[in-house]
Amino acid sequence: MAETSTGTVETTGNMLFYKQPEPLNPEVHGKLGVTADREHPFLFAKDTQLVPITVSEFVLAALSYPIVFAGTERTPAVVMGLQQNHNAFVDAEGKMPDGIYLPGFIRRYPFIPATNNGDAQNLMVCIDRAAPFISENPEEPFFVDGKPSDFTNRAIEFIQAYEAEAQGTRNFIKVMEELDLFDTQDATIPQTSEDGKTVTQQKIGEFVGLSAAKLNLLPAEKLAELRDNGGLQAIYAQFMSQANWPRLVAQEMKNPAPGAATAGQA
Repeated sequence: MAETSTGTVETTGNMLFYKQPEPLNPEVHGKLGVTADREHPFLFAKDTQLVPITVSEFVLAALSYPIVFAGTERTPAVVMGLQQNHNAFVDAEGKMPDGIYLPGFIRRYPFIPATNNGDAQNLMVCIDRAAPFISENPEEPFFVDGKPSDFTNRAIEFIQAYEAEAQGTRNFIKVMEELDLFDTQDATIPQTSEDGKTVTQQKIGEFVGLSAAKLNLLPAEKLAELRDNGGLQAIYAQFMSQANWPRLVAQEMKNPAPGAATAGQA
């Protein structure tokens, strides 16, 4: 897992904040490792508006962020900013609010899975060599006596588990497409009138989500199938996550993008 071989190495999934991925190798990285950046722990994610999540993360992620489906592949992601290249939950010091859910995509950094010659069964681990907390005098070395350290082995286990969850997520997306549950929707926040007597919904953007109306039209046997395979729980978590748009707007007001208005398209 931690050694490279000849051939073409391709990272799997979205790259986002990974700038210089290299297959983890004891000959090249034998003296390197990670020293935690406690002053700026998440600075690498400060320009990332959408962070991918797996379907197993929906319930916890729905407590903190709106969940949307991004791009032509309908990749599930949490919305962490209303403007492109801006993460409202990562401040100028690279810190995030206490109690906020931290997606696995962020937790696995600086590690990233890759395949050799596109073979999904030949999974290896890369690191982002440009990660600022990779050090030549590390607290956690990548290798000890030429072998993966306990730290690296834990990272490998996390990568393997994450890839399994990613495959489950792709299966979930395929089912949602087959059931035609995707729909373009409005992101809204409550707006109180000047006299304080009425509340309307103000549109702040659009996103692709799952449709409650379409879900209600499914036959009973399909709903039972979704209930039994856990899909229904994920669907309702995505519905519930939409209550976080006002929270995201409030976070944008605390940590705005330079020169940006608090409206956009996810």
